[in-house]
Amino acid sequence: MSVFDQLRPFVSLCQACGMFPYTIEENLTTKKFAKFSFSFRHAITWWFLMVISLQVTVSVGIIYSSMEQIGNLTSDQNMPITATILFAVNWPFYILQMFTTRWIVFHYRRLRNVVNTVQEVERLFGEEFVVRHKSSITKIFIISFIFIVTIGIGVLVVMVPVYSSFSVADMNWMFVAAFLSIVALNSVMFDSTFLLIHLSYYIIGHYMRLVLWEPIENSGEFNRTPSERTRRMQWLKQNVLIFDYLCRATSELNDIFAFPVFYIVTTKFIFVVSMAYAQIQIIIHPNVVLGNYWLMFPFQFVVDWARILVVLTAADIPAKQVNLLHERVIVTSCSGFYQTLDENISVATILMQIDENRVRLSAFGLFNVGTHLIPALMGAAVTYLVILIQN
Repeated sequence: MSVFDQLRPFVSLCQACGMFPYTIEENLTTKKFAKFSFSFRHAITWWFLMVISLQVTVSVGIIYSSMEQIGNLTSDQNMPITATILFAVNWPFYILQMFTTRWIVFHYRRLRNVVNTVQEVERLFGEEFVVRHKSSITKIFIISFIFIVTIGIGVLVVMVPVYSSFSVADMNWMFVAAFLSIVALNSVMFDSTFLLIHLSYYIIGHYMRLVLWEPIENSGEFNRTPSERTRRMQWLKQNVLIFDYLCRATSELNDIFAFPVFYIVTTKFIFVVSMAYAQIQIIIHPNVVLGNYWLMFPFQFVVDWARILVVLTAADIPAKQVNLLHERVIVTSCSGFYQTLDENISVATILMQIDENRVRLSAFGLFNVGTHLIPALMGAAVTYLVILIQN
């Protein structure tokens, strides 16, 4: 089964939360995935446009309401000016992070190139081979869906005191319900972005793992006849071509995700430091405004760290598979699996091409994204938190 057929539940989730306006078109003969399409004849497209307009309206309303709370913080003489500045900076960042999803969606041409490239990889592998090595996308989606829904519900619960401080006494209950629905959609859509990033790199890593999938123990059998050696050379060249396609797809994904990942990692780092600092200020300097966020701060602290970890681990998936592939080629070549001069030259060529820098995600060239950033981020978070508290 193609990975795109397994992605149908995820596509439905993205359509429901207004994340993107694309629909799946099937092959009329095989009834399997053919391509993603965009058309104003589809109801999904109009739902997407309506959600965007509602998000913009709600975002403007939240920013306007937050300005009043910033004024209340400023009037409190016991509140450090640092807390007010962080509060004022984080609200716009929190609202604008929703539009990183739109950045990804509007790069439709690059997304289409990725889809076409992965389809070509599946064609080269062959339908039987792809079916035999099925991915775990369905399991990942089910687990992620549970977490996404849980976070969405949690956001509504922890923000109740905040909403009540924004609301007016005679506010219509229908307006409140509509407002909360948009907030829930925003939460689901934003967390679906992390799932999209993870699934994209997981698919690349899954097919990268299948490159050069050949048992070494059959090496003696391959050496018996010239026809078998010829077949093995063809198999090697095909795998080199597949690897090149996967690197191309990863390059497209890196261009799409470079800005969103940079924005997410940097803003989420600021968030976790600010949340920890604000929670400490609630204890040291009780304040009515910050008191409304006593549930939100610890909740967002944990959730944002989890989001950062998802992005960092997702970006590492292709690079780890490339390193494993490099080791596999070296072990296979040293075992005597390849004996002719042509085969050894081909293997040497493959080793030169297998480089993790070809698939490594870079945040605008400023730094490589991966789990190696976790110790640095944790150390920096503690350092900045201590500095803020001392001020």
